Amino acid sequence: MPHILIIDDNPDDRLLVHRELEREFSSSLQVTEIGDESQLEQALAINNFDLVITDYQLCWNNGLHVLLSIKSHYPSCPVIMFTSTGNEEIAVEAMKSGLDDYIIKSQKHYLRLALAARSSLARAKAEHQVSRLENRLQSLLNKLNVGVFRCTIEGRILEGNNAFLRLLNLETVSETQMLDLRQLFWQQENLIEQQLQQSKEIALHQKNGKVKWIKLSQTLITTEDEPFIEGLIEDVTEQKEAETALQKLNEQLEVRVQERTADLEDVIEQLKMFVDSVSHDLRAPLRSIQGFAEALLEDYISSLDPKAQNYLQRLASAADLTNTLIDNLLDYSKLSRIELQLEPIDINVILSQVLAQMEEELQQKQAEVDVINSLPTALGHYTTCIQIFTNLVSNAIKFVPPNVQPKVIIRAETNQNNFILWIEDNGIGIKPEYHDKIFGVFERLHGVESYPGTGIGLAMVRKGVERMNGRCGVDSELGKGSKFWIQLQSV
Repeated sequence: MPHILIIDDNPDDRLLVHRELEREFSSSLQVTEIGDESQLEQALAINNFDLVITDYQLCWNNGLHVLLSIKSHYPSCPVIMFTSTGNEEIAVEAMKSGLDDYIIKSQKHYLRLALAARSSLARAKAEHQVSRLENRLQSLLNKLNVGVFRCTIEGRILEGNNAFLRLLNLETVSETQMLDLRQLFWQQENLIEQQLQQSKEIALHQKNGKVKWIKLSQTLITTEDEPFIEGLIEDVTEQKEAETALQKLNEQLEVRVQERTADLEDVIEQLKMFVDSVSHDLRAPLRSIQGFAEALLEDYISSLDPKAQNYLQRLASAADLTNTLIDNLLDYSKLSRIELQLEPIDINVILSQVLAQMEEELQQKQAEVDVINSLPTALGHYTTCIQIFTNLVSNAIKFVPPNVQPKVIIRAETNQNNFILWIEDNGIGIKPEYHDKIFGVFERLHGVESYPGTGIGLAMVRKGVERMNGRCGVDSELGKGSKFWIQLQSV
């Protein structure tokens, strides 16, 4: 009876998973529901489960951490991630860490979850059986009785030990003369062409129709009287059967890998459809809010008192910000999915276009942007580079103290295969503990009242740089400006 752990901090989701598993496995099932970290620790300590189904977003941690914890304790235990909050990167990273299957949490996928659970349990059982077979084979090899014999080059047995006779199902040496054993030995006419030593595996067909595999090692001995052969034989039938079983298992695993790849591609396509659907469904009511807010501001503003006018203007601004947020989310999702064709890109041309597009914004803020010397040519993607440098320069002139003229310096350092581009500003700076955090989606260190934005810009910078096989980061201290850097492969 399999024992399955269901790890999810939502009791309703646990119940639905439990119900579907019971339908698949009938009464031959034991389920333990895990709703908090202490219950998980207890389950790990007891180690009486056969399969784990975990959500990704948990109130105390995430599914990837759970996966790593389980695999560190019990590497052979299959784990399935059933979640609605993961993404393509999480799925790929989890698969690399040993995840057996990744399924999007939805009503239509509960049946698929149950089938995946049965498949994972069957595969784990098969792998366990193969492992036991390998262990048994190793034990047998360590205690193997080796047959030792001597014969003429024509194949006539001169002597052999008991193990030799037993492996050939014989009782006496004389009985060997009644068998056709020439396949075990060199043929006389080819003796000169053969090597002095030889090792091979031979299939012996027995009376009961079965095949016994014998490993034969033989050496040609030449004396003054006549040449003869000395050799060893051992039974390798179980090893052959194990190899056959492993070959079949590998074929099954290859099919499973192909199925997983197809499933992952399906998940990615579903995520794309989900993003597009959410975008469409959000824009419809948003357009209504924007349209009616503008209509009120245009037709009835004179009839409204100052307080109502302020509320209406705030409503219009919030709608505009939401529309920008949707656009940014779509850009980030697209950047994660599309295939980037990398080619030589002149960074000087990129920056010239970015600064030209931002000319009005730079003039409004009276910002100074200095490019130190000529910048190198990088291996990158043109549109993605435009997006990256636009976000970095925009941040550099936005996050400055009041009444301070923004000043930006752009310079490059090159080495043999890479270059680092620096974008330095005289802004408000960033505490060291937030240097990595600011590159996350929706991570903001300031309110929109002080510095407007959606909190996605730097996340798109990191995603874009990583998609071009590069790195990025920031050196900064609070009140001392920031130095953002990106590293790309030079051409």
